Amino acid sequence: MRTSSSRVIDICLSIKGYKSALFLGIGGGGDVATAATLTLAYERCGGRSVIGSIVWERYVVDLVPGPIRLEELHEVVERGDGYAVVNRNTYAIRGGRRVIPQAVKVADILDREVVVFDIYRGPRGLAKALEEFAQRYGIEAIVGVDVGGDAIAEGFEESLWSPLADAIVVAALAHLDNAYVAIASPGADGELPQEYVEQRIRKIAQLGGYVGGYVFSAKDIEILKMMLERVVSEASAIPLKLFETDQDVIYIRDGSRKVKLSLVNLAVFILNSITVARASIARYVFEADNFDEARNILNKLLIVTEYDIEEEIYRELNTKGFNTKINLVEIRDKLKKKLLKLHINATHY
Repeated sequence: MRTSSSRVIDICLSIKGYKSALFLGIGGGGDVATAATLTLAYERCGGRSVIGSIVWERYVVDLVPGPIRLEELHEVVERGDGYAVVNRNTYAIRGGRRVIPQAVKVADILDREVVVFDIYRGPRGLAKALEEFAQRYGIEAIVGVDVGGDAIAEGFEESLWSPLADAIVVAALAHLDNAYVAIASPGADGELPQEYVEQRIRKIAQLGGYVGGYVFSAKDIEILKMMLERVVSEASAIPLKLFETDQDVIYIRDGSRKVKLSLVNLAVFILNSITVARASIARYVFEADNFDEARNILNKLLIVTEYDIEEEIYRELNTKGFNTKINLVEIRDKLKKKLLKLHINATHY
């Protein structure tokens, strides 16, 4: 009988028909860690790829509400129309503070450049920037990577926390040819329940939007673990938890969100971006001219966005002191009531 071998099988991600791809973390912040993991998996199959990200950090990293503007980035490698190429030396100045985006940390860890994109221009502006970058660097496919699955939300789910960035980016991808949405680790961000994300993927598949999938390998877990020693992301870290605990459920984001642990957390589902946009919250902001218009559209639909929450956090910290403990659930409930009141007043008068 043969004894077990310590040899590691090298699993890779192949996208037939494309020799180059941009893997873009679409939710901002820590999504770039998963996008980078998929980038390296794609390269192991012989593809040429680029790591990309939206630069929107969580308030624990950057207190100033909203995405980081490209003009707030310093020591960039290159500036394009709606994008910037960053490396380990790049940083941002926000509210007088030096902020290191997660994309920069990934650039430092992997010793390679990362491209970041501006979402203040809205879906059309972002689509133009993505198209220009793709043409300049010979990128054939763009894969938007969302950890958790809120990118495919309908928009009115009670547990939806951060719909704005995903909606804008998915809408932008739907303006392009050869663009896809990869849902990694369904339910890992603690927003939409895992079972519900699976239902949404099935719905999109029924509409003809299912392309394929991938399962994180031992090598991917090793890479992800290395990056998350420095990159701040509770959602991207969920696949690691499968190998670190026997618990079936854990809580993240200061206890405000619950995450189910299962082998599904190792899965990545790749979907057609046009089908996703037509069947998700992205359809509402598809024609939005800029970030503020997209946010206002969602607010009028009584959808609280991550930007609304960040503004309220910033206001509370400024009023009560920056050491104040934040109750995210209370803040979101307060904002929901505020939007409902504004809606009632507007319709009444």
